Amino acid sequence: MLLPAGAEAAVPAALRARALRGCAISGESLERIAVAHRLAADALDTAPAHAHHPARLLTDGDAQVLALLAGRPATTPDQIAQWVLGPLLHPGRRHLLDALTAYLDTGSANAAARRLGLHPQSLRYRLRRIGDLTGRDPRDPWQRLTLDIARTIGH
Repeated sequence: MLLPAGAEAAVPAALRARALRGCAISGESLERIAVAHRLAADALDTAPAHAHHPARLLTDGDAQVLALLAGRPATTPDQIAQWVLGPLLHPGRRHLLDALTAYLDTGSANAAARRLGLHPQSLRYRLRRIGDLTGRDPRDPWQRLTLDIARTIGH
């Protein structure tokens, strides 16, 4: 279904109520609507079950990562990193990207905190902040995978 801009806030609840899955592709021009539709349809067809968290809508970033994994990237690695990591790429948020990298590399908040010389609670705060800024919880398996792929290909 095609929705007007600004309608995305109500979509997760509507999908959940009807036991449906969804993928939101935004920012595409009318000339690229067919490409956006194909990207969303492919994402819905190929996303693993755990990517469809009940309160989540797949996004541009999810769809682009899935296209990349399928060997059909629809854009550049830098653009995928931008969609997934977004605000973390701002130079003033480098400490959050470093926290994410340490967490992804070590697999635990305690080990990541030790690596960065932080108190574990400080690292957990940074992980929550990452989730707030990106809409992706690094503790969720699917979100962790997309974040890891984006940071890997974005460097």
